[in-house]
Order: sequence, then C-alpha cells, then structure tokens
Amino acid sequence: MEVSVKMHRMKKWVKFILFVVAACALQWSCHKATDGFAIEKISSSLSFHPEWEVSSPSEEELTELRAIFKQKFRYLAKGAQCFVFASEDGQTVIKFFRHSHMRPPLWLTLSAFPGSLENFRQEKIAKQWDKLGKDFASYKLAYQTMQERTGIRFLHLNKTKTLNCAVTIVDKIGIAHTLDLDTMEFLVQKKATLVYPTLDTLISQGNVEEAKHALTDLVSLLKWRAEKGIFDKDPDLNTNFGFVEGKAVQIDVGRFKESGCTGSREELLRITDNLQQWLQNKSPELCEHLLKEINV
Repeated sequence: MEVSVKMHRMKKWVKFILFVVAACALQWSCHKATDGFAIEKISSSLSFHPEWEVSSPSEEELTELRAIFKQKFRYLAKGAQCFVFASEDGQTVIKFFRHSHMRPPLWLTLSAFPGSLENFRQEKIAKQWDKLGKDFASYKLAYQTMQERTGIRFLHLNKTKTLNCAVTIVDKIGIAHTLDLDTMEFLVQKKATLVYPTLDTLISQGNVEEAKHALTDLVSLLKWRAEKGIFDKDPDLNTNFGFVEGKAVQIDVGRFKESGCTGSREELLRITDNLQQWLQNKSPELCEHLLKEINV
C-alpha cells in the first residue's frame, strides 16, 4: 500500500514537472515567433510631462502623416528601446517604445518592502524613471536639432487628443492590430538602408564614386553632430546609421546627450575603426577616401 501511494505521488510530480516544462516551451515558442512583441508592451499609463513636449505638426504636416498612416505597417525589427514597423510602400517606419523595458518591473510596484529594503525599492524605481526621462530627452533632442540628419518626421511623447487617427500594424505572425495614435508614444521616421549593405551593394556594382559620396556624407554627419556638441553613447555604424536617398542619417537616436564639447579626430577614427577595416578588405580605395575625409 505504501509503495502504491509513493508511486501515485511520484506520478503526480512527474505530470506537474512535464506541465511546467510544456508551459515554458510554449511560452518560449510564442516569444520566438512574435519576437517578444505584444500590444501591452508598447502601451503605457504615462501622464503628461511638459519637458517631453515638442511642437505640434502643421495642418499640412498632419495631412501628410494621416496619409502615411492609412497604410499598414508590418513588423520589421526589435531594438533595445523600440519595436519597429515598416510601411507598405517601404518609405517609412513607425517605432513604438518598449514600455515593458522602460517602466519599473511589476514586482517593484505592487507594495512597499519591509524595513530598509524599501529604500532599495524606491531607488530602483527612481532610477528606472530617470532612465526613461533621459531616453525621451534624447529623442526630443534629435527631433529638435537633428531632424534632417535622423529622418524623423514626427515625434509623439505625450498622449494627445489632436491626431484623430489610427494605424494598423501587423505583427511578426501576421496578426493585425489597430492603434489609436493619440494614446501611444511613438516616432515616425524615414526608412533607411544600413551603411554596410549600402556600401557593399555599391562596391559590387562598381559604383565607386557614389560610394565615395556616401562616405563623405557619413563623415560630414559625424562631424556636424560633434560640432553641435551632441554626444552619442552608442555610435555603432553597423546598426545605427544608414542612408536615405543617398544622404547619411542616424536612425538610432535614443542615446544622445548634449556634452558641451566638440569631438576630435581621434573620436572620429574610433567610431569609424570597424568600417575602416571592412573597407580595407572590400576596397582599399574607399578606405583611403574615408581616412581622407576624416582628416579634412
């Protein structure tokens, strides 16, 4: 009898463990299929912050935006701060902020912690909100001072009642979601082609002069940003820069701050080091051109 009871208990534990494993596997599978995207991850209950306000679009700009939003936007990629969706015509992206990463985790906000641990909880919450404030300040800085050099067409950091339009986004597994844009925090940006694929295509096509022009404009962007005293914590040319109609733009703008000092030649060499090495293998002539532009 005792052996039978033990066997019964063991079977129950085995079933429970198998259930947990299956649940975890299902969750992992869903996360992988959707790239972790879910509507609740881009939704927020953020209140109005005057320091996040930007100028409202003109009637002409608003008309253009509403025309853009009539298209469906399909899932493109996930970054550290945003989920990115591309328009059907391939000209525009809309980026929704990953509030699930930006806000304090739920376990910190449910209730106070006992004793001295409450100070720890408050510090963690304050640190998370401070980071969000710095991130939004970076986007605002980019929009107000680098709009042409970032391709940002519109920035929406505070909830409004004036857009009066919705957009349909299609997630990675093909499910469509319609969003009221007045209630969302997002930015609209021209869709760029990344630096390395652009240069690789030009090199393979033998368009050396066009590639030189692209490199010249890329260095010009880096110098211009430095002259404005805008420091970037993550100046990765591989993922954060691209070209729109042949003009260099910085597409990731979530790590800017005003440093008050201009950059140096050494800083330019550091930022472009990987690109120099890549060009040395692909086209020594273009590598030489890049170094020449840096030294001008």
